[in-house]
Amino acid sequence: MAFITDNDYSLLVRREIKDVLLEDYFDEESEEENNERNTKLSTAEQTAISQVKNYLFGKYDTNKIFSATGDARNSHIVMITMDCALYHLYTGANRKAMPEVRSQRYGDAIEWLKLVATGEGTADLPPKTNDSGESITGIKFSSRFTSESQRW
Repeated sequence: MAFITDNDYSLLVRREIKDVLLEDYFDEESEEENNERNTKLSTAEQTAISQVKNYLFGKYDTNKIFSATGDARNSHIVMITMDCALYHLYTGANRKAMPEVRSQRYGDAIEWLKLVATGEGTADLPPKTNDSGESITGIKFSSRFTSESQRW
């Protein structure tokens, strides 16, 4: 099952706008048009998922996050992923026709992801763990060595 469902889009965009972005101008689509539509949507969604994963990978278990389905999904991650996917659909269709709110929401999503990636922000997501189940929070630095002067 896909991480983002058709029902998820109703929160952020009207069906008519989504159809226009996917170039769905026909009442009855041919099989070729339907495949192209699904490919555009799938590509935008996969690009968005990869984008979000790249920001979260260091601290959070992205496999758990994006394998969740239904109500088990984190609503905020669903929204951010959809904001990114819709932005990618707009840039592929007609960037000049992109509403300011869509560009702003994408910018907000990326800004939040950057904050979380750098540790300045937090998220209620499953942490990355090692084989023992211990949380991995990033690179650990050893304090085994003391600071010494490097003057010669």
